[in-house]
Amino acid sequence: MPEKYTTSYPAKRIHSDGRAEDVKVLLAKECPVKLFLNGKLFTTLFASPLELKELAIGHLITEGVLSFSEIENVEVEGGTVHVRTQNENQEIHTEDAGKIGKAGKAGKAEKAEKTSREIFVDSESVFDLQVVFAGMEYLESDTYKLTRGTHLAALIDRSGKLAVQIVDVGRHNAVDKAVGAAFLKGIDLSQHYMLSTGRQPAYMVTKVARAGIPLIATKSMPFDSGVEAAKKANVCLIGQLRKESMLIFASEWRVKL
Repeated sequence: MPEKYTTSYPAKRIHSDGRAEDVKVLLAKECPVKLFLNGKLFTTLFASPLELKELAIGHLITEGVLSFSEIENVEVEGGTVHVRTQNENQEIHTEDAGKIGKAGKAGKAEKAEKTSREIFVDSESVFDLQVVFAGMEYLESDTYKLTRGTHLAALIDRSGKLAVQIVDVGRHNAVDKAVGAAFLKGIDLSQHYMLSTGRQPAYMVTKVARAGIPLIATKSMPFDSGVEAAKKANVCLIGQLRKESMLIFASEWRVKL
């Protein structure tokens, strides 16, 4: 599978002692992906050339454009993805809240005091400490080892079982693809946590929260904006995940010590 994500390129390696040699290295592939929504071009994304259906679904969900229940059909034609909604004349919204606990089903109704622009993950899920630590084994891919140029996102359930693992050149694309894969598999996202190799600013945390995922763990460090976004969204945010330790920045009650 890694060969589908990579391509070989010539380069000249220069050593510190002045020696030079011609080499071939593997680089991660990136391609434009045109996303059409109800027949109209919605956006063009630049991503790894696989899992394009997952990318389109996840992007529309994590950007707050659609809920899972609104997606009617998804078709891929080369580098183009066509998404149809149940009501093709509906007004497209971009800031709806992320109470979408189960893929394929609408989430619980928002509390009356919440506005449509606020995002709150309505899940009571708690994860055992060792289940989160166990996620370390899924944080590196063969493609990354070959290219050093990709990110990874994975979904782990409360028992520690890997449900989805996705590689992409973009950290945000990897998250989108993981969410899209969850939709296609009918996975209950409220019972899973997201592993990510990327940094976590507010934008990344918000994408995950919109999908109804209650916990994010990354081997990197979050930004302060990511921590504040996690606090507001009822999301547990874990940074610097290592085999021997982790840092919990928000909603630590979601990790059972």
